[in-house]
Amino acid sequence: MVSTHSYAQMHALQQKIETNAAARLELPPGRTPAQELARYKAFLKVETHRLKLLHRSGGRGREVCHGRAVILDVLLRYLWNAARQSLSAQAQREFPPLALVAIGGYGRSELNPFSDIDFMFLHDGQVVGGSKPLPHLARIVDGILYPLWDLGLKVGHSVRSIDDCVKVANSDMQSKTSLIEARLIIGDDRLFSRFQKALIAKCVEGYVDKYIAMRLEDQAMRRAKFGNSASMQEPNLKNGCGGLRDYQNLLWMTFFKYRTRSLKDLQEQEFVSEAERKQLESAYDFLLRVRTEMHYHTNRATDVLSKNLQPAVAHNLGYLERSPSKRIERFMRELYTHSRNIYLITRTLEQRMALVPQSARRLPGLSSLGALLPGKRKRPPQPEPVDGFRFSGEEIHATSNRVFRDQPRRLMRVFLHAQQRGLRLHPDLAQLIRNQLSLADRSFLNDQHVRETFLEILNQRGNVAPVLRAMHEVGLLGKYIPEFGKLTCLVQHEFYHQYTADEHTLMCIEQLDRIWEAKAPPHSLYQPLFQSLEKPFLLYLALLLHDTGKAHSRGKHSETGGVIATRVARRLHLDAATTHTLRVLIENHLLMASTSQRRDLDDPMVIRTFAKQIESQETLALLTILTFADSMATSDKLWNGFKDALLWTLHGKASMLLSGGTEFLRAEEKQREALLDEVRRLLDGQLGVDEIDGHFEALPARYFQIHPPREIAEDVLLANRFMRLQVADSENPLQPVVHWRNEPDRGYSVVKICTWDRAGLFSKIAGSFSAAGLSILSARIFTRQDGIVLDTFFAVDAKTGSLIGRERREEFERLLGTVLIEGEADLPVLIARHQSARPLWQAYAGERLPTQIRFDNESSESRTLIEIETEDRVGLLYAICQTLAVLDLDISSAKILTEKGAAIDSFYVRERDGRQVTGERQKQIERRLRQAIASLDASRP
Repeated sequence: MVSTHSYAQMHALQQKIETNAAARLELPPGRTPAQELARYKAFLKVETHRLKLLHRSGGRGREVCHGRAVILDVLLRYLWNAARQSLSAQAQREFPPLALVAIGGYGRSELNPFSDIDFMFLHDGQVVGGSKPLPHLARIVDGILYPLWDLGLKVGHSVRSIDDCVKVANSDMQSKTSLIEARLIIGDDRLFSRFQKALIAKCVEGYVDKYIAMRLEDQAMRRAKFGNSASMQEPNLKNGCGGLRDYQNLLWMTFFKYRTRSLKDLQEQEFVSEAERKQLESAYDFLLRVRTEMHYHTNRATDVLSKNLQPAVAHNLGYLERSPSKRIERFMRELYTHSRNIYLITRTLEQRMALVPQSARRLPGLSSLGALLPGKRKRPPQPEPVDGFRFSGEEIHATSNRVFRDQPRRLMRVFLHAQQRGLRLHPDLAQLIRNQLSLADRSFLNDQHVRETFLEILNQRGNVAPVLRAMHEVGLLGKYIPEFGKLTCLVQHEFYHQYTADEHTLMCIEQLDRIWEAKAPPHSLYQPLFQSLEKPFLLYLALLLHDTGKAHSRGKHSETGGVIATRVARRLHLDAATTHTLRVLIENHLLMASTSQRRDLDDPMVIRTFAKQIESQETLALLTILTFADSMATSDKLWNGFKDALLWTLHGKASMLLSGGTEFLRAEEKQREALLDEVRRLLDGQLGVDEIDGHFEALPARYFQIHPPREIAEDVLLANRFMRLQVADSENPLQPVVHWRNEPDRGYSVVKICTWDRAGLFSKIAGSFSAAGLSILSARIFTRQDGIVLDTFFAVDAKTGSLIGRERREEFERLLGTVLIEGEADLPVLIARHQSARPLWQAYAGERLPTQIRFDNESSESRTLIEIETEDRVGLLYAICQTLAVLDLDISSAKILTEKGAAIDSFYVRERDGRQVTGERQKQIERRLRQAIASLDASRP
C-alpha cells in the first residue's frame, strides 16, 4: 500500500520521464532504433541520473524503484511502436493480438537499479506457425530485444500464448508467482484481460491450499538457508529472514487466498491491524531504499549487506555520525528493527491465513471479515477456559480481549501456561499482548507474583528458550527486564559475532536447553553438570544478562554487566549469595574461554589465578556450562573437540584445587622417584635404567608436572630412536624423528618431534606445518640438557579442520626434514601456495582488524606471556616465530587460535638467561613483531 502523497510524487516523476521521452525518443521518418541508439542512450543516462539524485536526496524506496520501472516502460513502448511502424501498411492492418507484459518484480513496478528485467510477449496462439513465430511477431520481438541488448541491458524474455502461460504456471510455483505479478506495458488490453482471467480460473482457483503450502515450505527452506534470524551481522535483504521476500510472500498468499494484494484492503476488513500495516509498509520501503543504495554503490545487483558495505551505505543514506561505529550502529539497528517487524508480522499473518481455522483468524473482539472471508462456520465445542485462556490444539487463545486488563499478572502467567502445556500463543493472542504492554507498568515490575512466575519459568531447565523467545517477540521480555530490552537489534562489533546482541542471547539459552536431553557430544558432555545444579534459574538468568553491558559504551561490558546484574537481582529479590554468584558469573563470563584457549594450563599459577576468581565449585560448574553455551551460540562451527578438551581440562584442574586437592600442581612436591619407578616398569626390558634415569635428570621440573608416566615413557623411546639414528651411517644426524597420534574424540592429531636444538627451531617447525597445509592449535616445547628437543604439537588439517591424513603427514615430514637439513629458504614460497582466493577476514571498508600485542609477566612466575591479536594472514605464525627467534627468545609454550580470519596467538617466552622480558626489551619486541606482520601485507598480491 502506498500513501496518497507517495502516489502524487510517483505521478509527478512519471510525467517528467514521459515528457523527456517525448522530446528525445520520437524517431525521424525512415529511421530505425538501431540507427538512433544514441538518443536511447541519452534518455537512459538522463533518467538514470535523475533517479539517482532523487534517491540520494531522500527519495523513498518504492518511489525510486517505481521510477526505474517507469523508465523501462516508456522505453519499451517507444521501441514497440517503432517496431510496429516498421511493418508494411498491410501488416499493420493485419496486426494480430499481441501484448508486451512485465512479470516478476518488474510486473510489480519494483526495480532496484540492477534488478532483473523480465517481460513476456503474449500472443493468442494464432500467430505461431510450427515452432517459429510468424513474421509479425518476429519483427516485434527483434525490434525490441536487439536495441535493448545494444544498450547493454540484461533482460529475461519469453514468448507465450495464454495456454503456454497456464501450462508453465501449473508446472512450476516460481513461474506461477511471476505470472500473477503480470502487468500490461503496451499492446492488446483485451488479450491481457483474457490472460488474467485464464490465470485465475486455471492456475489459482483449485490451487489455493497447494500453493500456500508450497509457499510456506519455500519460506521455511529459505529462512533456514539464511540463518533463521532477522538479526544476521551481514543480512541478505532480499532472501533473508525479514527481507523483501518475506513481505512479497505474504502478498502472494494473500492474493491466492483472498484475491487482493492490498494491505489496506486487509486492514479495512480487520484482518490486519493498522499498526501492523504501517510497520510492514515502512519496513518494506526502508529495505528497498537500502537495496537501491547497495546497487548504486557496487554498480551491480547486490543483496548481501556485507560488513565492508555497511559504512558507505550508512553514510550515503544520511547517517552522518562522526564515529564510524556509531554511524553503523544506528543504521544497522534501524535496519534490524524493520527486518524484525517484517519477520514477526508476516509470520503471524501466515499463521492466520493458512494454519489457523477460519473462524479463529481474527483479532480478539474484531468484527466479521466480510467479503474477504468465506461464510461463517458453526463454532465447534470449546474446552473450558483456564485463567482466562482457552487451550485448543497446540495453541493458547484468549477468551476475551479484556483478559489482561482484568488481571495484568496474566501477561506473565500466560507464558507459564504455554511452557507447562507445551503450547504456543495464537497469533491473535500475541498481538493482544503487544497492544497491551502498557499494563507492564511499575507495579507490574515490582509484583511479587509476577516475579515468582518469571523465576519459575527460568527454573524449567530444557524448556526455557521457546518461552523467552516468545516473550521477546511480543515485547514483554524487554519490558520486564529493560536491561535486556536495550540489547534489541543492537549491533555487536566483535568480528566473531553473527547476530545482534538480543538474538545471540536467545541462542545462548537455546544451546543451554539442548544440553538437558542431549544424546550425543558435545552437548551431552555437559549434561551431568547441568543436572546437578540446584538453581537452574540462576544459569538461565546469567545467560539472559551476560551481554547487557554492551548497551553501554563505557568500560568493559563484562564489568558493566556485573553491576547491571546486581541491580536486576535486587529487583527480583534474590538473596545475597545468589546475587553474588550471578555477578561473578557475568563479570567473568569470558574468563574461562580465554584462559582455556590462550593460557598454559600446565602452569600451576594459571590454575591458581583462575580458581581464585571463580571462588567455588558451584560457580565453576555454572561458568563451565555458560562458557560452552555462549561459545556455541557465537558460532557452533568454531567449536571443536580441542576447545572442548581445553575447557574440561581447566574445569578439572580448577575443581581439584577448589576441593582442596593438589594433584594437578605436582611440581617440587611431586615425587620424581615415584614417577621414575613407574616409567622403569613401563619400559622394563626395552631400555637400560641409565638411559631412563638420564632422561629424568636432563629435563626441568615443569616437564614432570604435565606429563603422565606413559607419555614420559613414549618420549624416552622417541629420544632413544633419535640417538640411534645419530650413529647410523645411512641417516643424516639432523634428520628429525616424528611420531603421530590421532585423538578423534578431541578432533586433533598429536605430533611429537625429536631433534637437536638450534637457533630458530620453533619457527622452522611452525613454517613446515604451514607449508604442509596444517594448523597448529597448541604446542609444548622442552629441551633436554644434552640438547635434544622434545616438542609436542596439537594440530589439524588447515583446510578441513580435522585429523591429519596420511598424505599430509608424509608431506610435513618431508618438508621438515628438508628445512632442518638444508635450510628454510623456500618456506615463504611454499606457505604462499595456501593463499586464499578471498580475504580470510572481511573488514569494514577502509578498516583492518587492528593488531594488538600485550605482554604479561603476572600470569607466570618465570615466563613472559606475549599475546598477539591480528588479522589472520598466510604465513603469519611463521613470521611471528621467526621474529621471536631472531630476537633470541626461548619459546616454551604456544597457543594458536584462529577464528573467522582473526589470529589470537599466545606465546610463553623467556630470555636466553631464563629471565622474564621487561622494560625497553618489550618495546623492541613489539616493534619488530609489528614490522614482521606489516611485511606480510606488503607481499600480498
